[in-house]
Amino acid sequence: MDKIQFFITDDLSIGLYSEKDKDIFHSKTGALKEAFDKFIIPSGLVNYVDSQKSVKILDICTGIGYNLKSALTCLENRNAQIDCIEIEKDYIMLIPFIFDKINNFDLKVNILDKILKTGIDFNILYECVNSYIYKNDIYFFDPSMINFMHFIKNSAYDLCYQALNCSNLHNIYYNYISNNNINSQNINKYNDININFFFDDARKIVIGLNEYYDIIFLDAFSPQKNPVLWTINFLSLIKSKMNFDSILVSYSKSTPFRSALKELGFFIGKTYVDGVDMGTVASLNKRKIKNPLISFDLELIKTRSGIVYRDPDLSDIPSQIIKRREIEQKFSSRISHTAFLKKITE
Repeated sequence: MDKIQFFITDDLSIGLYSEKDKDIFHSKTGALKEAFDKFIIPSGLVNYVDSQKSVKILDICTGIGYNLKSALTCLENRNAQIDCIEIEKDYIMLIPFIFDKINNFDLKVNILDKILKTGIDFNILYECVNSYIYKNDIYFFDPSMINFMHFIKNSAYDLCYQALNCSNLHNIYYNYISNNNINSQNINKYNDININFFFDDARKIVIGLNEYYDIIFLDAFSPQKNPVLWTINFLSLIKSKMNFDSILVSYSKSTPFRSALKELGFFIGKTYVDGVDMGTVASLNKRKIKNPLISFDLELIKTRSGIVYRDPDLSDIPSQIIKRREIEQKFSSRISHTAFLKKITE
């Protein structure tokens, strides 16, 4: 896995920086704040679960799980399915242990339980998490979950190992660590939430999913640096997993991304954070869009900046996708971005 660095964001939750991609996973203004401002709130998840019996969510590029954990805080005692796609297993194993300001032990133990049930060996997870703790400041990690991990390893490993395949991991905590063990079998508020983890290139995973999702989070690296999951071809694949009322949510407001959505027949809207355009929502149902693109955005899509990224076989590397778009822009008869801006200011 490429080298990652932890950093403290402005809301004191922990973010990641990838040296390989030269890009941050989370906004410096707050990793947890970003999850709610750019994904949970724009998706309408809270209102959705209040009006529907169940919800299906696809979380593309789960990373260390801020969108997943933020969604779960809205889904206590609800029926839900959350399918999470992440190419790096290390990130998934770190999800329950990052200091994220979500003070919800049940939520994190439930995620840990689901991670182990994907077939990841506990010893491998233990070594992975410990290696990151050893290389970084302990402040970056949730002390309650770290202590629980050590308990499983050192104090009752045989007992816990046997229990992993037959009970929820949170019951181990309430039965053997906490004094709060009354009715422990019913204490978990996430029993009706099915969380699935998929470890591979999202292009391969999405093709094989036989689901229609109510909400899709697209949280890949920025299109300019890694356009693999922003191509019109991949977005068309995502569209095939949506129904009429589904909503796609992303932090990105890039012109080629919005242009591809428009070409695919989506209605497109903006996500406003503190009055600033900070993301994109899209749906096949026009009524789902509260803040549609304005004329400036729609005209910008018609410029060379609006030429989409293409990946015909869903297998190209970033440099191939970028080069293909550059060639298309070079020979395009569309007005340039610069000329467009000059035109509207004259």
